[in-house]
Amino acid sequence: MSQTVPIILVDDDPDEHFLFRTDLEDAGFDLDLESFAHPEDALAHLYRRAGGPILVLTDMGLAGDDPVEFIELAAKTLHGGVIGAYSGARNPDMEANCRAVGASFYIVKPISSAKLEAAIVATDAISIEVLPDGRRRLVCA
Repeated sequence: MSQTVPIILVDDDPDEHFLFRTDLEDAGFDLDLESFAHPEDALAHLYRRAGGPILVLTDMGLAGDDPVEFIELAAKTLHGGVIGAYSGARNPDMEANCRAVGASFYIVKPISSAKLEAAIVATDAISIEVLPDGRRRLVCA
């Protein structure tokens, strides 16, 4: 059985941390999810962690921070994983900037588990494994 790909969520709104966890658990996912309100804390965690693929999700509306810079720095720590960005508004220029520095996908809110799953699976780096009990988890593709 493959190892679960951990998820790092970076969003300055604690309600989003709760919503992501709840939505994914309600969709039947077993999670290894850590949430950070500040990109610098997430980067410190990413730099300290041992190798292995990871999924990083970041909000583009990080108060007082540059999410594109965060994506560029975080992209160097993924070990075969992916980073995705999400925003409350469609912005083709921002999406292009995110992809140019390492983002694999860009999702416009509202984010559903189906929309997130489709974006993740489309990267070809992470897939969804169905466990014997019917629950699901993210694994290396």
